[in-house]
Amino acid sequence: MGLDSTVRTLLALLLASMVLSGCAGTARGKKSSVYEHDEAAKLNDVSKSQADAMVVIRFPAVVERDALSAYYRSFEQHAIGGEPKLDNRYRQDTDRIAQSIITKSNYYAMSLYREFRDRLPPDSVLLSPHMITLDEEQKLTSLPLLASEEIPSVVTIDFNVYSFPDPRKMMDSEPLTFGDIVTPMFVVHSNRWLRAPTHGLLLSSQSLLGAAWNQSVRQADMQLQDRLDDSTFEFRRPLDYVSFLHHGSESTAGVPLKSAGQSRREVVAVEVHPLEKIRMDGDKVAVLTRDHAVDPFADDFVKGAATRVVNALNQADHDRATFFARQVALSRFDPALGEAFLSRSRSEDLRVRLAMGEALIAAERKFLAAQSESLYAGAYEGVYGNQMRQMISAEYRLLEDRRELARAQNFSTAMAVVAMAGAVYAGSNGNSNNFLHSRTMSNIAMMSSLWAMNSAFARHAESKTVGENFLVQMAPAINKQVAVQLEWLDSRQELTARDFTELREKTLGLYQSSVRSVGRHTFDPSCQFRHPELDQPGRWFGLCRNGLGASNGYGLILDDAGNVVEFIGSAEAGQASGTGAMIYRPAGETVATYYEGDFNNGLPDGVVLVEEAGRKPRVRNFRAGSEAGSADADQLQQVQF
Repeated sequence: MGLDSTVRTLLALLLASMVLSGCAGTARGKKSSVYEHDEAAKLNDVSKSQADAMVVIRFPAVVERDALSAYYRSFEQHAIGGEPKLDNRYRQDTDRIAQSIITKSNYYAMSLYREFRDRLPPDSVLLSPHMITLDEEQKLTSLPLLASEEIPSVVTIDFNVYSFPDPRKMMDSEPLTFGDIVTPMFVVHSNRWLRAPTHGLLLSSQSLLGAAWNQSVRQADMQLQDRLDDSTFEFRRPLDYVSFLHHGSESTAGVPLKSAGQSRREVVAVEVHPLEKIRMDGDKVAVLTRDHAVDPFADDFVKGAATRVVNALNQADHDRATFFARQVALSRFDPALGEAFLSRSRSEDLRVRLAMGEALIAAERKFLAAQSESLYAGAYEGVYGNQMRQMISAEYRLLEDRRELARAQNFSTAMAVVAMAGAVYAGSNGNSNNFLHSRTMSNIAMMSSLWAMNSAFARHAESKTVGENFLVQMAPAINKQVAVQLEWLDSRQELTARDFTELREKTLGLYQSSVRSVGRHTFDPSCQFRHPELDQPGRWFGLCRNGLGASNGYGLILDDAGNVVEFIGSAEAGQASGTGAMIYRPAGETVATYYEGDFNNGLPDGVVLVEEAGRKPRVRNFRAGSEAGSADADQLQQVQF
């Protein structure tokens, strides 16, 4: 009897210790990211164009009220890290977690922006907040809230943070963003011409790989079709995270992949970034509300990720990456000028117009950079940033005090903090801010009754006003008058505007009044471009002799079988001849091959740079399309994009 009593007592004590310390061994993350920070990594920009941005950072900023239900259910159904089993009792909590992801993505994206802004040239980093909405078919998508993606950029970053949707797993081992734990998701992509074998996709978090890859393929194919149809390229790529929410995990069969380490850095493949649950420096998290200069997310993730992107920028041909985006941007001022740029015509009458067009794009980039800075100031340095730092600090204290709390109380309090994150995202008014008073926040970990007290706050977060005033709340200065300097030839002029639409009207008017449009410069749509291995001809954008492409220009074939050939360079009798660059993707293949150098009769012939999936770029001698041995890289003739 005594033994049984002792056993029961020991079991009870063991059970109590498991309950009371249930979170003591959980909610842990890695101490550092796979990305290593290199303070010495500096940008080496040798691009000729002054119109491009280096980096555009896209992130989910707000959910349109009509899309809320679709967003919540997609978040629940396409979970990362396990399969949640939810009922109506937990669905409201899941919705709050979904809201908190938007809130915290806004905040942590600003840390990423600040790091790039400080490391890259002035006005070369742009923010592109997205609204999650529904498309014409009532399917989940996203749209940019600013015009940042209209500016040619070398690379684009998709960023967000993540938490597992099952609230019962909040303090356990699933992906989590809470307190000093953060789960970043990261994709880096560019135009397909920068990295043809991967359709421009450079890096992706493992969980978003399928969505990012398929979006890159879709974007490249739509660009091809629009050029064939003489249509203005209007495809707006939704956030890869939103595409994942809509489609779930997508197939990545045939995608060339490499790890995030150093050993295969030069191999032409998509670098896969494992989904990391990073534990930031707790001492730094603890002082967030007292010292705004402290940024543990920058130290434990952002600096390393930025180093990786800076290294990628140093390896990239910036003019090659932005060539087609510049063509689209120039076409907005003058469609015929865009065509002339595509044909690579450099006649004197076009040179001045091209210089003017690039100067105007640069002015627009500076304006959007000022808007990005205002957005950063509002979302990171203003009231919103203060609220988020209070909340993250409170979450951290909750985790630190978890041994003193029963699991039920811990869970309830944690969900209350998440509900507050949703309310901040929802655009809470001054009455709600009282709930975020620092004294309340400092005691949040010990308040078991917080869940009930928070009901009014949570109801506000679920109201129809969600997201309507995002830009007003996040960046009150975003509509202020902005002045930018336009530098063209030997002159300098100041342009002022309150929003991008007003600025665009002024840049269009200035172009017309300064140089006037080129006039009709439409290429003959029947001018043919050919490839010796394909029966079906394509189109040539450039000079035409006897119905066949000639001199410098751009050729494109997209035949009925699915073969794709793109070529920039010199042509003769409708075939690549001379110096050029070619993308070739046979029908049925997932990836393409890139050739740059000497061509003859439509095929690589001479010294040629080859970029092929799964291999390092190499310079080889070619004879009639076939490799014929090693070559001297100094003899390589490359295209001037």
